[in-house]
Amino acid sequence: MPSLLNTCMGGICCCAKQHILVMMAFFAIFNQYTMRVCLHLAITVMTDDQNATVSGVEIPDEDRFDWDEHEQGIILSSFYWGYTLSHFASTFVADHYSKHLLGVSVLVTAIFTLLTPLAIDYGGAWLLVVFRVIEGIGEGATFPVLSVLVAHWVPANRRGFFGSFIFSGCQIGALAGGIGTGYFIEAHGTWRTTFYFWGALAILWYIVWLLIGYESPETHPYISEQEKSLLLEQLAESKKSSEKLPIPWRRIFTSVPLWGLIAGQIGHDWGTYLIITDLPKYMNSILQFSVADNGLVTYGPFFSMWLFSILGGWLADLQIKKRCVSRTNARKLWTTIGSLLPAIFLMLASYTGANRVPVVMFFALCVTFLGGFYPGVKVNSNDLSPNFAGVLMGMVNGIGAITGILTPYIAGLLTPNQTIEEWRIVFWIAFVVLNVTNVLFLMFASGDIQPWNYPAGSEQPQQSQ
Repeated sequence: MPSLLNTCMGGICCCAKQHILVMMAFFAIFNQYTMRVCLHLAITVMTDDQNATVSGVEIPDEDRFDWDEHEQGIILSSFYWGYTLSHFASTFVADHYSKHLLGVSVLVTAIFTLLTPLAIDYGGAWLLVVFRVIEGIGEGATFPVLSVLVAHWVPANRRGFFGSFIFSGCQIGALAGGIGTGYFIEAHGTWRTTFYFWGALAILWYIVWLLIGYESPETHPYISEQEKSLLLEQLAESKKSSEKLPIPWRRIFTSVPLWGLIAGQIGHDWGTYLIITDLPKYMNSILQFSVADNGLVTYGPFFSMWLFSILGGWLADLQIKKRCVSRTNARKLWTTIGSLLPAIFLMLASYTGANRVPVVMFFALCVTFLGGFYPGVKVNSNDLSPNFAGVLMGMVNGIGAITGILTPYIAGLLTPNQTIEEWRIVFWIAFVVLNVTNVLFLMFASGDIQPWNYPAGSEQPQQSQ
């Protein structure tokens, strides 16, 4: 049996191990997002009025719940309570247990997703909130760990493309999770199936990850010497010492470029979480799409966002390689694209009324250009400090995740009657946040490796290209 396993692993091994790692990392985020967004669409039919026909599907009375907009806001925001906490906690272990922490983060989310219908049956809204908090705890470790894996496997000159591809698992996961959830609900006449399917799929990923996932080229037993040597040479710019490096907390907390990055992350998260969490409710109440069509028009544009983020990552690497712009200015350019254009199209959509075609078009453009954040802020923590990428991502994504608590709660408070005028206030707030945070990023961000990335006495950082 061991020899058979080795033969199978060796067969996979004809592929570059870096590419396998990138694909598995992509699908880790993909699975996490399918499990995250399925409730956002399912709740539109779980709370639909018993006599309403907007959802386009007949849901049994026992599967409908009398949760008002405020309660729904709490339910949708509860995921981010655990998500934020887990980000900060994972910073202490992400750099040392990246393989197993990534696997456990997906597994925990998967198990509690599978058990969500049971939790609602026995505990109602309060137990659903508890389960969503635990799912958030599980998922919160994903991004810090993936930043560590990117630092171990992806050289700086490919970081824009590979980093954008890995983190674009968010978009494809939201796309598949949203459209798939709408289809499952309409096809089976129940919201329960979606939780079973996405949870089971994530468990399958976990099993595969245990077999072929490895923390670094040095620890991979099947990597060729040629690929290992090439990767280690390319990664030498930021190679950490063999000893555990003390985390320079004071210098990190006083780093101006880091706080510029945090500002950019807040803008990204506010816009993205508003779309992912609250747009299904807008499409249901204002435009009155059926649940299947709701999933398509809300999450379908995440495919174009994915394409744009990949294209942006390739262009950003090319711009830096050809010395058209510095790495710092490349990150600022793409973050501005990801902030300014979505803010404009968001407001255009809010002033178009209930005319479906232009509203859907403007929201689609808003979502598409949010992809500019991926070759911008999403890979910037690795620019600043490859040695402490997990620590930085935990801080940056953890602080940004607080917006996931705020956006659904604020939307629930400001839209008790689900009118266009109420929603317009929600969109104006997002417009201001996107633009103010972008200005702060432009003022303070950097693409240079920071001096505190290196242990005392080691080689000083090179300047960005």
